[in-house]
Amino acid sequence: MNQRYYDQIDEQVYESTLDNGLQLFIIPKRGFQKTYVTYTTRFGSLDSLFKPHDSDEYVTVPDGVAHFLEHKLFEKEDEDLFTQFAEDNAQVNAFTSFDRTSYLFSATDHIDRNILRLLKMVESPYFTQERVEKEKGIIAEEIKMYQEQPGYKLMFNTLRGMYQQHPIRVDIAGSVDSIYDITKDDLYLCYETFYHPSNMVLFVVGDVDVAHIEQLVSEHESKREKEAQPEIVRASLTEPVEVNQSEVREAMHLQSPRLMLGFKQQPLDESPRAYAKRDLEMTLFFEMVFGEETEFYQSLLNDELIDETFGYQFMLEDSYCFSLVTSATEQPDRLKALLIGELKRSQGQLEDHEAFELLKKQFIGEFISGLNSPEYIANQYTKLYFEGVSLFELLDIIEDITLESINDTSEAYLDLEQAVDSRMELK
Repeated sequence: MNQRYYDQIDEQVYESTLDNGLQLFIIPKRGFQKTYVTYTTRFGSLDSLFKPHDSDEYVTVPDGVAHFLEHKLFEKEDEDLFTQFAEDNAQVNAFTSFDRTSYLFSATDHIDRNILRLLKMVESPYFTQERVEKEKGIIAEEIKMYQEQPGYKLMFNTLRGMYQQHPIRVDIAGSVDSIYDITKDDLYLCYETFYHPSNMVLFVVGDVDVAHIEQLVSEHESKREKEAQPEIVRASLTEPVEVNQSEVREAMHLQSPRLMLGFKQQPLDESPRAYAKRDLEMTLFFEMVFGEETEFYQSLLNDELIDETFGYQFMLEDSYCFSLVTSATEQPDRLKALLIGELKRSQGQLEDHEAFELLKKQFIGEFISGLNSPEYIANQYTKLYFEGVSLFELLDIIEDITLESINDTSEAYLDLEQAVDSRMELK
């Protein structure tokens, strides 16, 4: 295996590309009690229009297929996989996001058996139309449950307000209508396309023997007789600059109204490393403007304009970019005016070098602290790997950030004109 050592943080990564295309990463963490393993495919809710292997034609699958497929891979003909993992002291789970689906477990022993069980589970699809139909009812109830969560509903209302065409405006699980269009053939098509080893990453972090794990995985994968495939052709995701709706309103049974401001931005054509730096810079920007240590935040709190639901985030990928600011509030109009006013005053104008240096040190400390968490390492390393960056490069990237670069990025990646005012009002 190829070995990379990062002396700044005393971390080493072992990497290997197997003959069938599977990417294997192992990070040994001596003395750790828990081993954490993820098996991830680059297939998320955005991937609904693509070319299958050996085809020149695009196909479209219903919204929610990636999430549906995640559910179905836990189901086998005569096995209870959750019980089997539990009997070997492992906790198993999975999640689907916009850009990937990940199957994972954490365990304190029986690591070999649990790794092989995870591989076999993901690599052995078992779909029948009868069981697919049964699963639709289960997922429909899950979708309805999410729709009853104000924060979740508010976020997707805001995304639909921002985006006219981009599939990010669609719930990751799809809709009740879209999942009832999913067939067994759709699942097998997506499985054969996106669950090929060439599109997947296996990540192991814990107190493990690197050579032993590589041999275990390599011997297992060699029995599958799969050949490496070229990168999957996915449809280009285009989107107009303008927001879809500047105002979105919905009523729910709530204790207090909720406001979310969404700011839509076209991503610049930049390298993966530049995206990672921009992402960190915008995160630092929002911390300096709205963070709990700022006078502005304290004034909002003292005036009872916000509560513990107040938050903000920045998202940047090659086909979409947006910022969100949200809180429950009894005075949404006043809060909106204050938030936008503070953003206008701060965009490109931050001057407190002392506050910046303190916040930068805090970020570095939190990053290094995160390296003590196998879950953080595995999930973030895989996410960033798909984006073309190594997790362990982030420290160098953070070190390169200056207050001036934050000001430049806030000018480039925050368009206050393309804004959505999204609210959950009292019913």
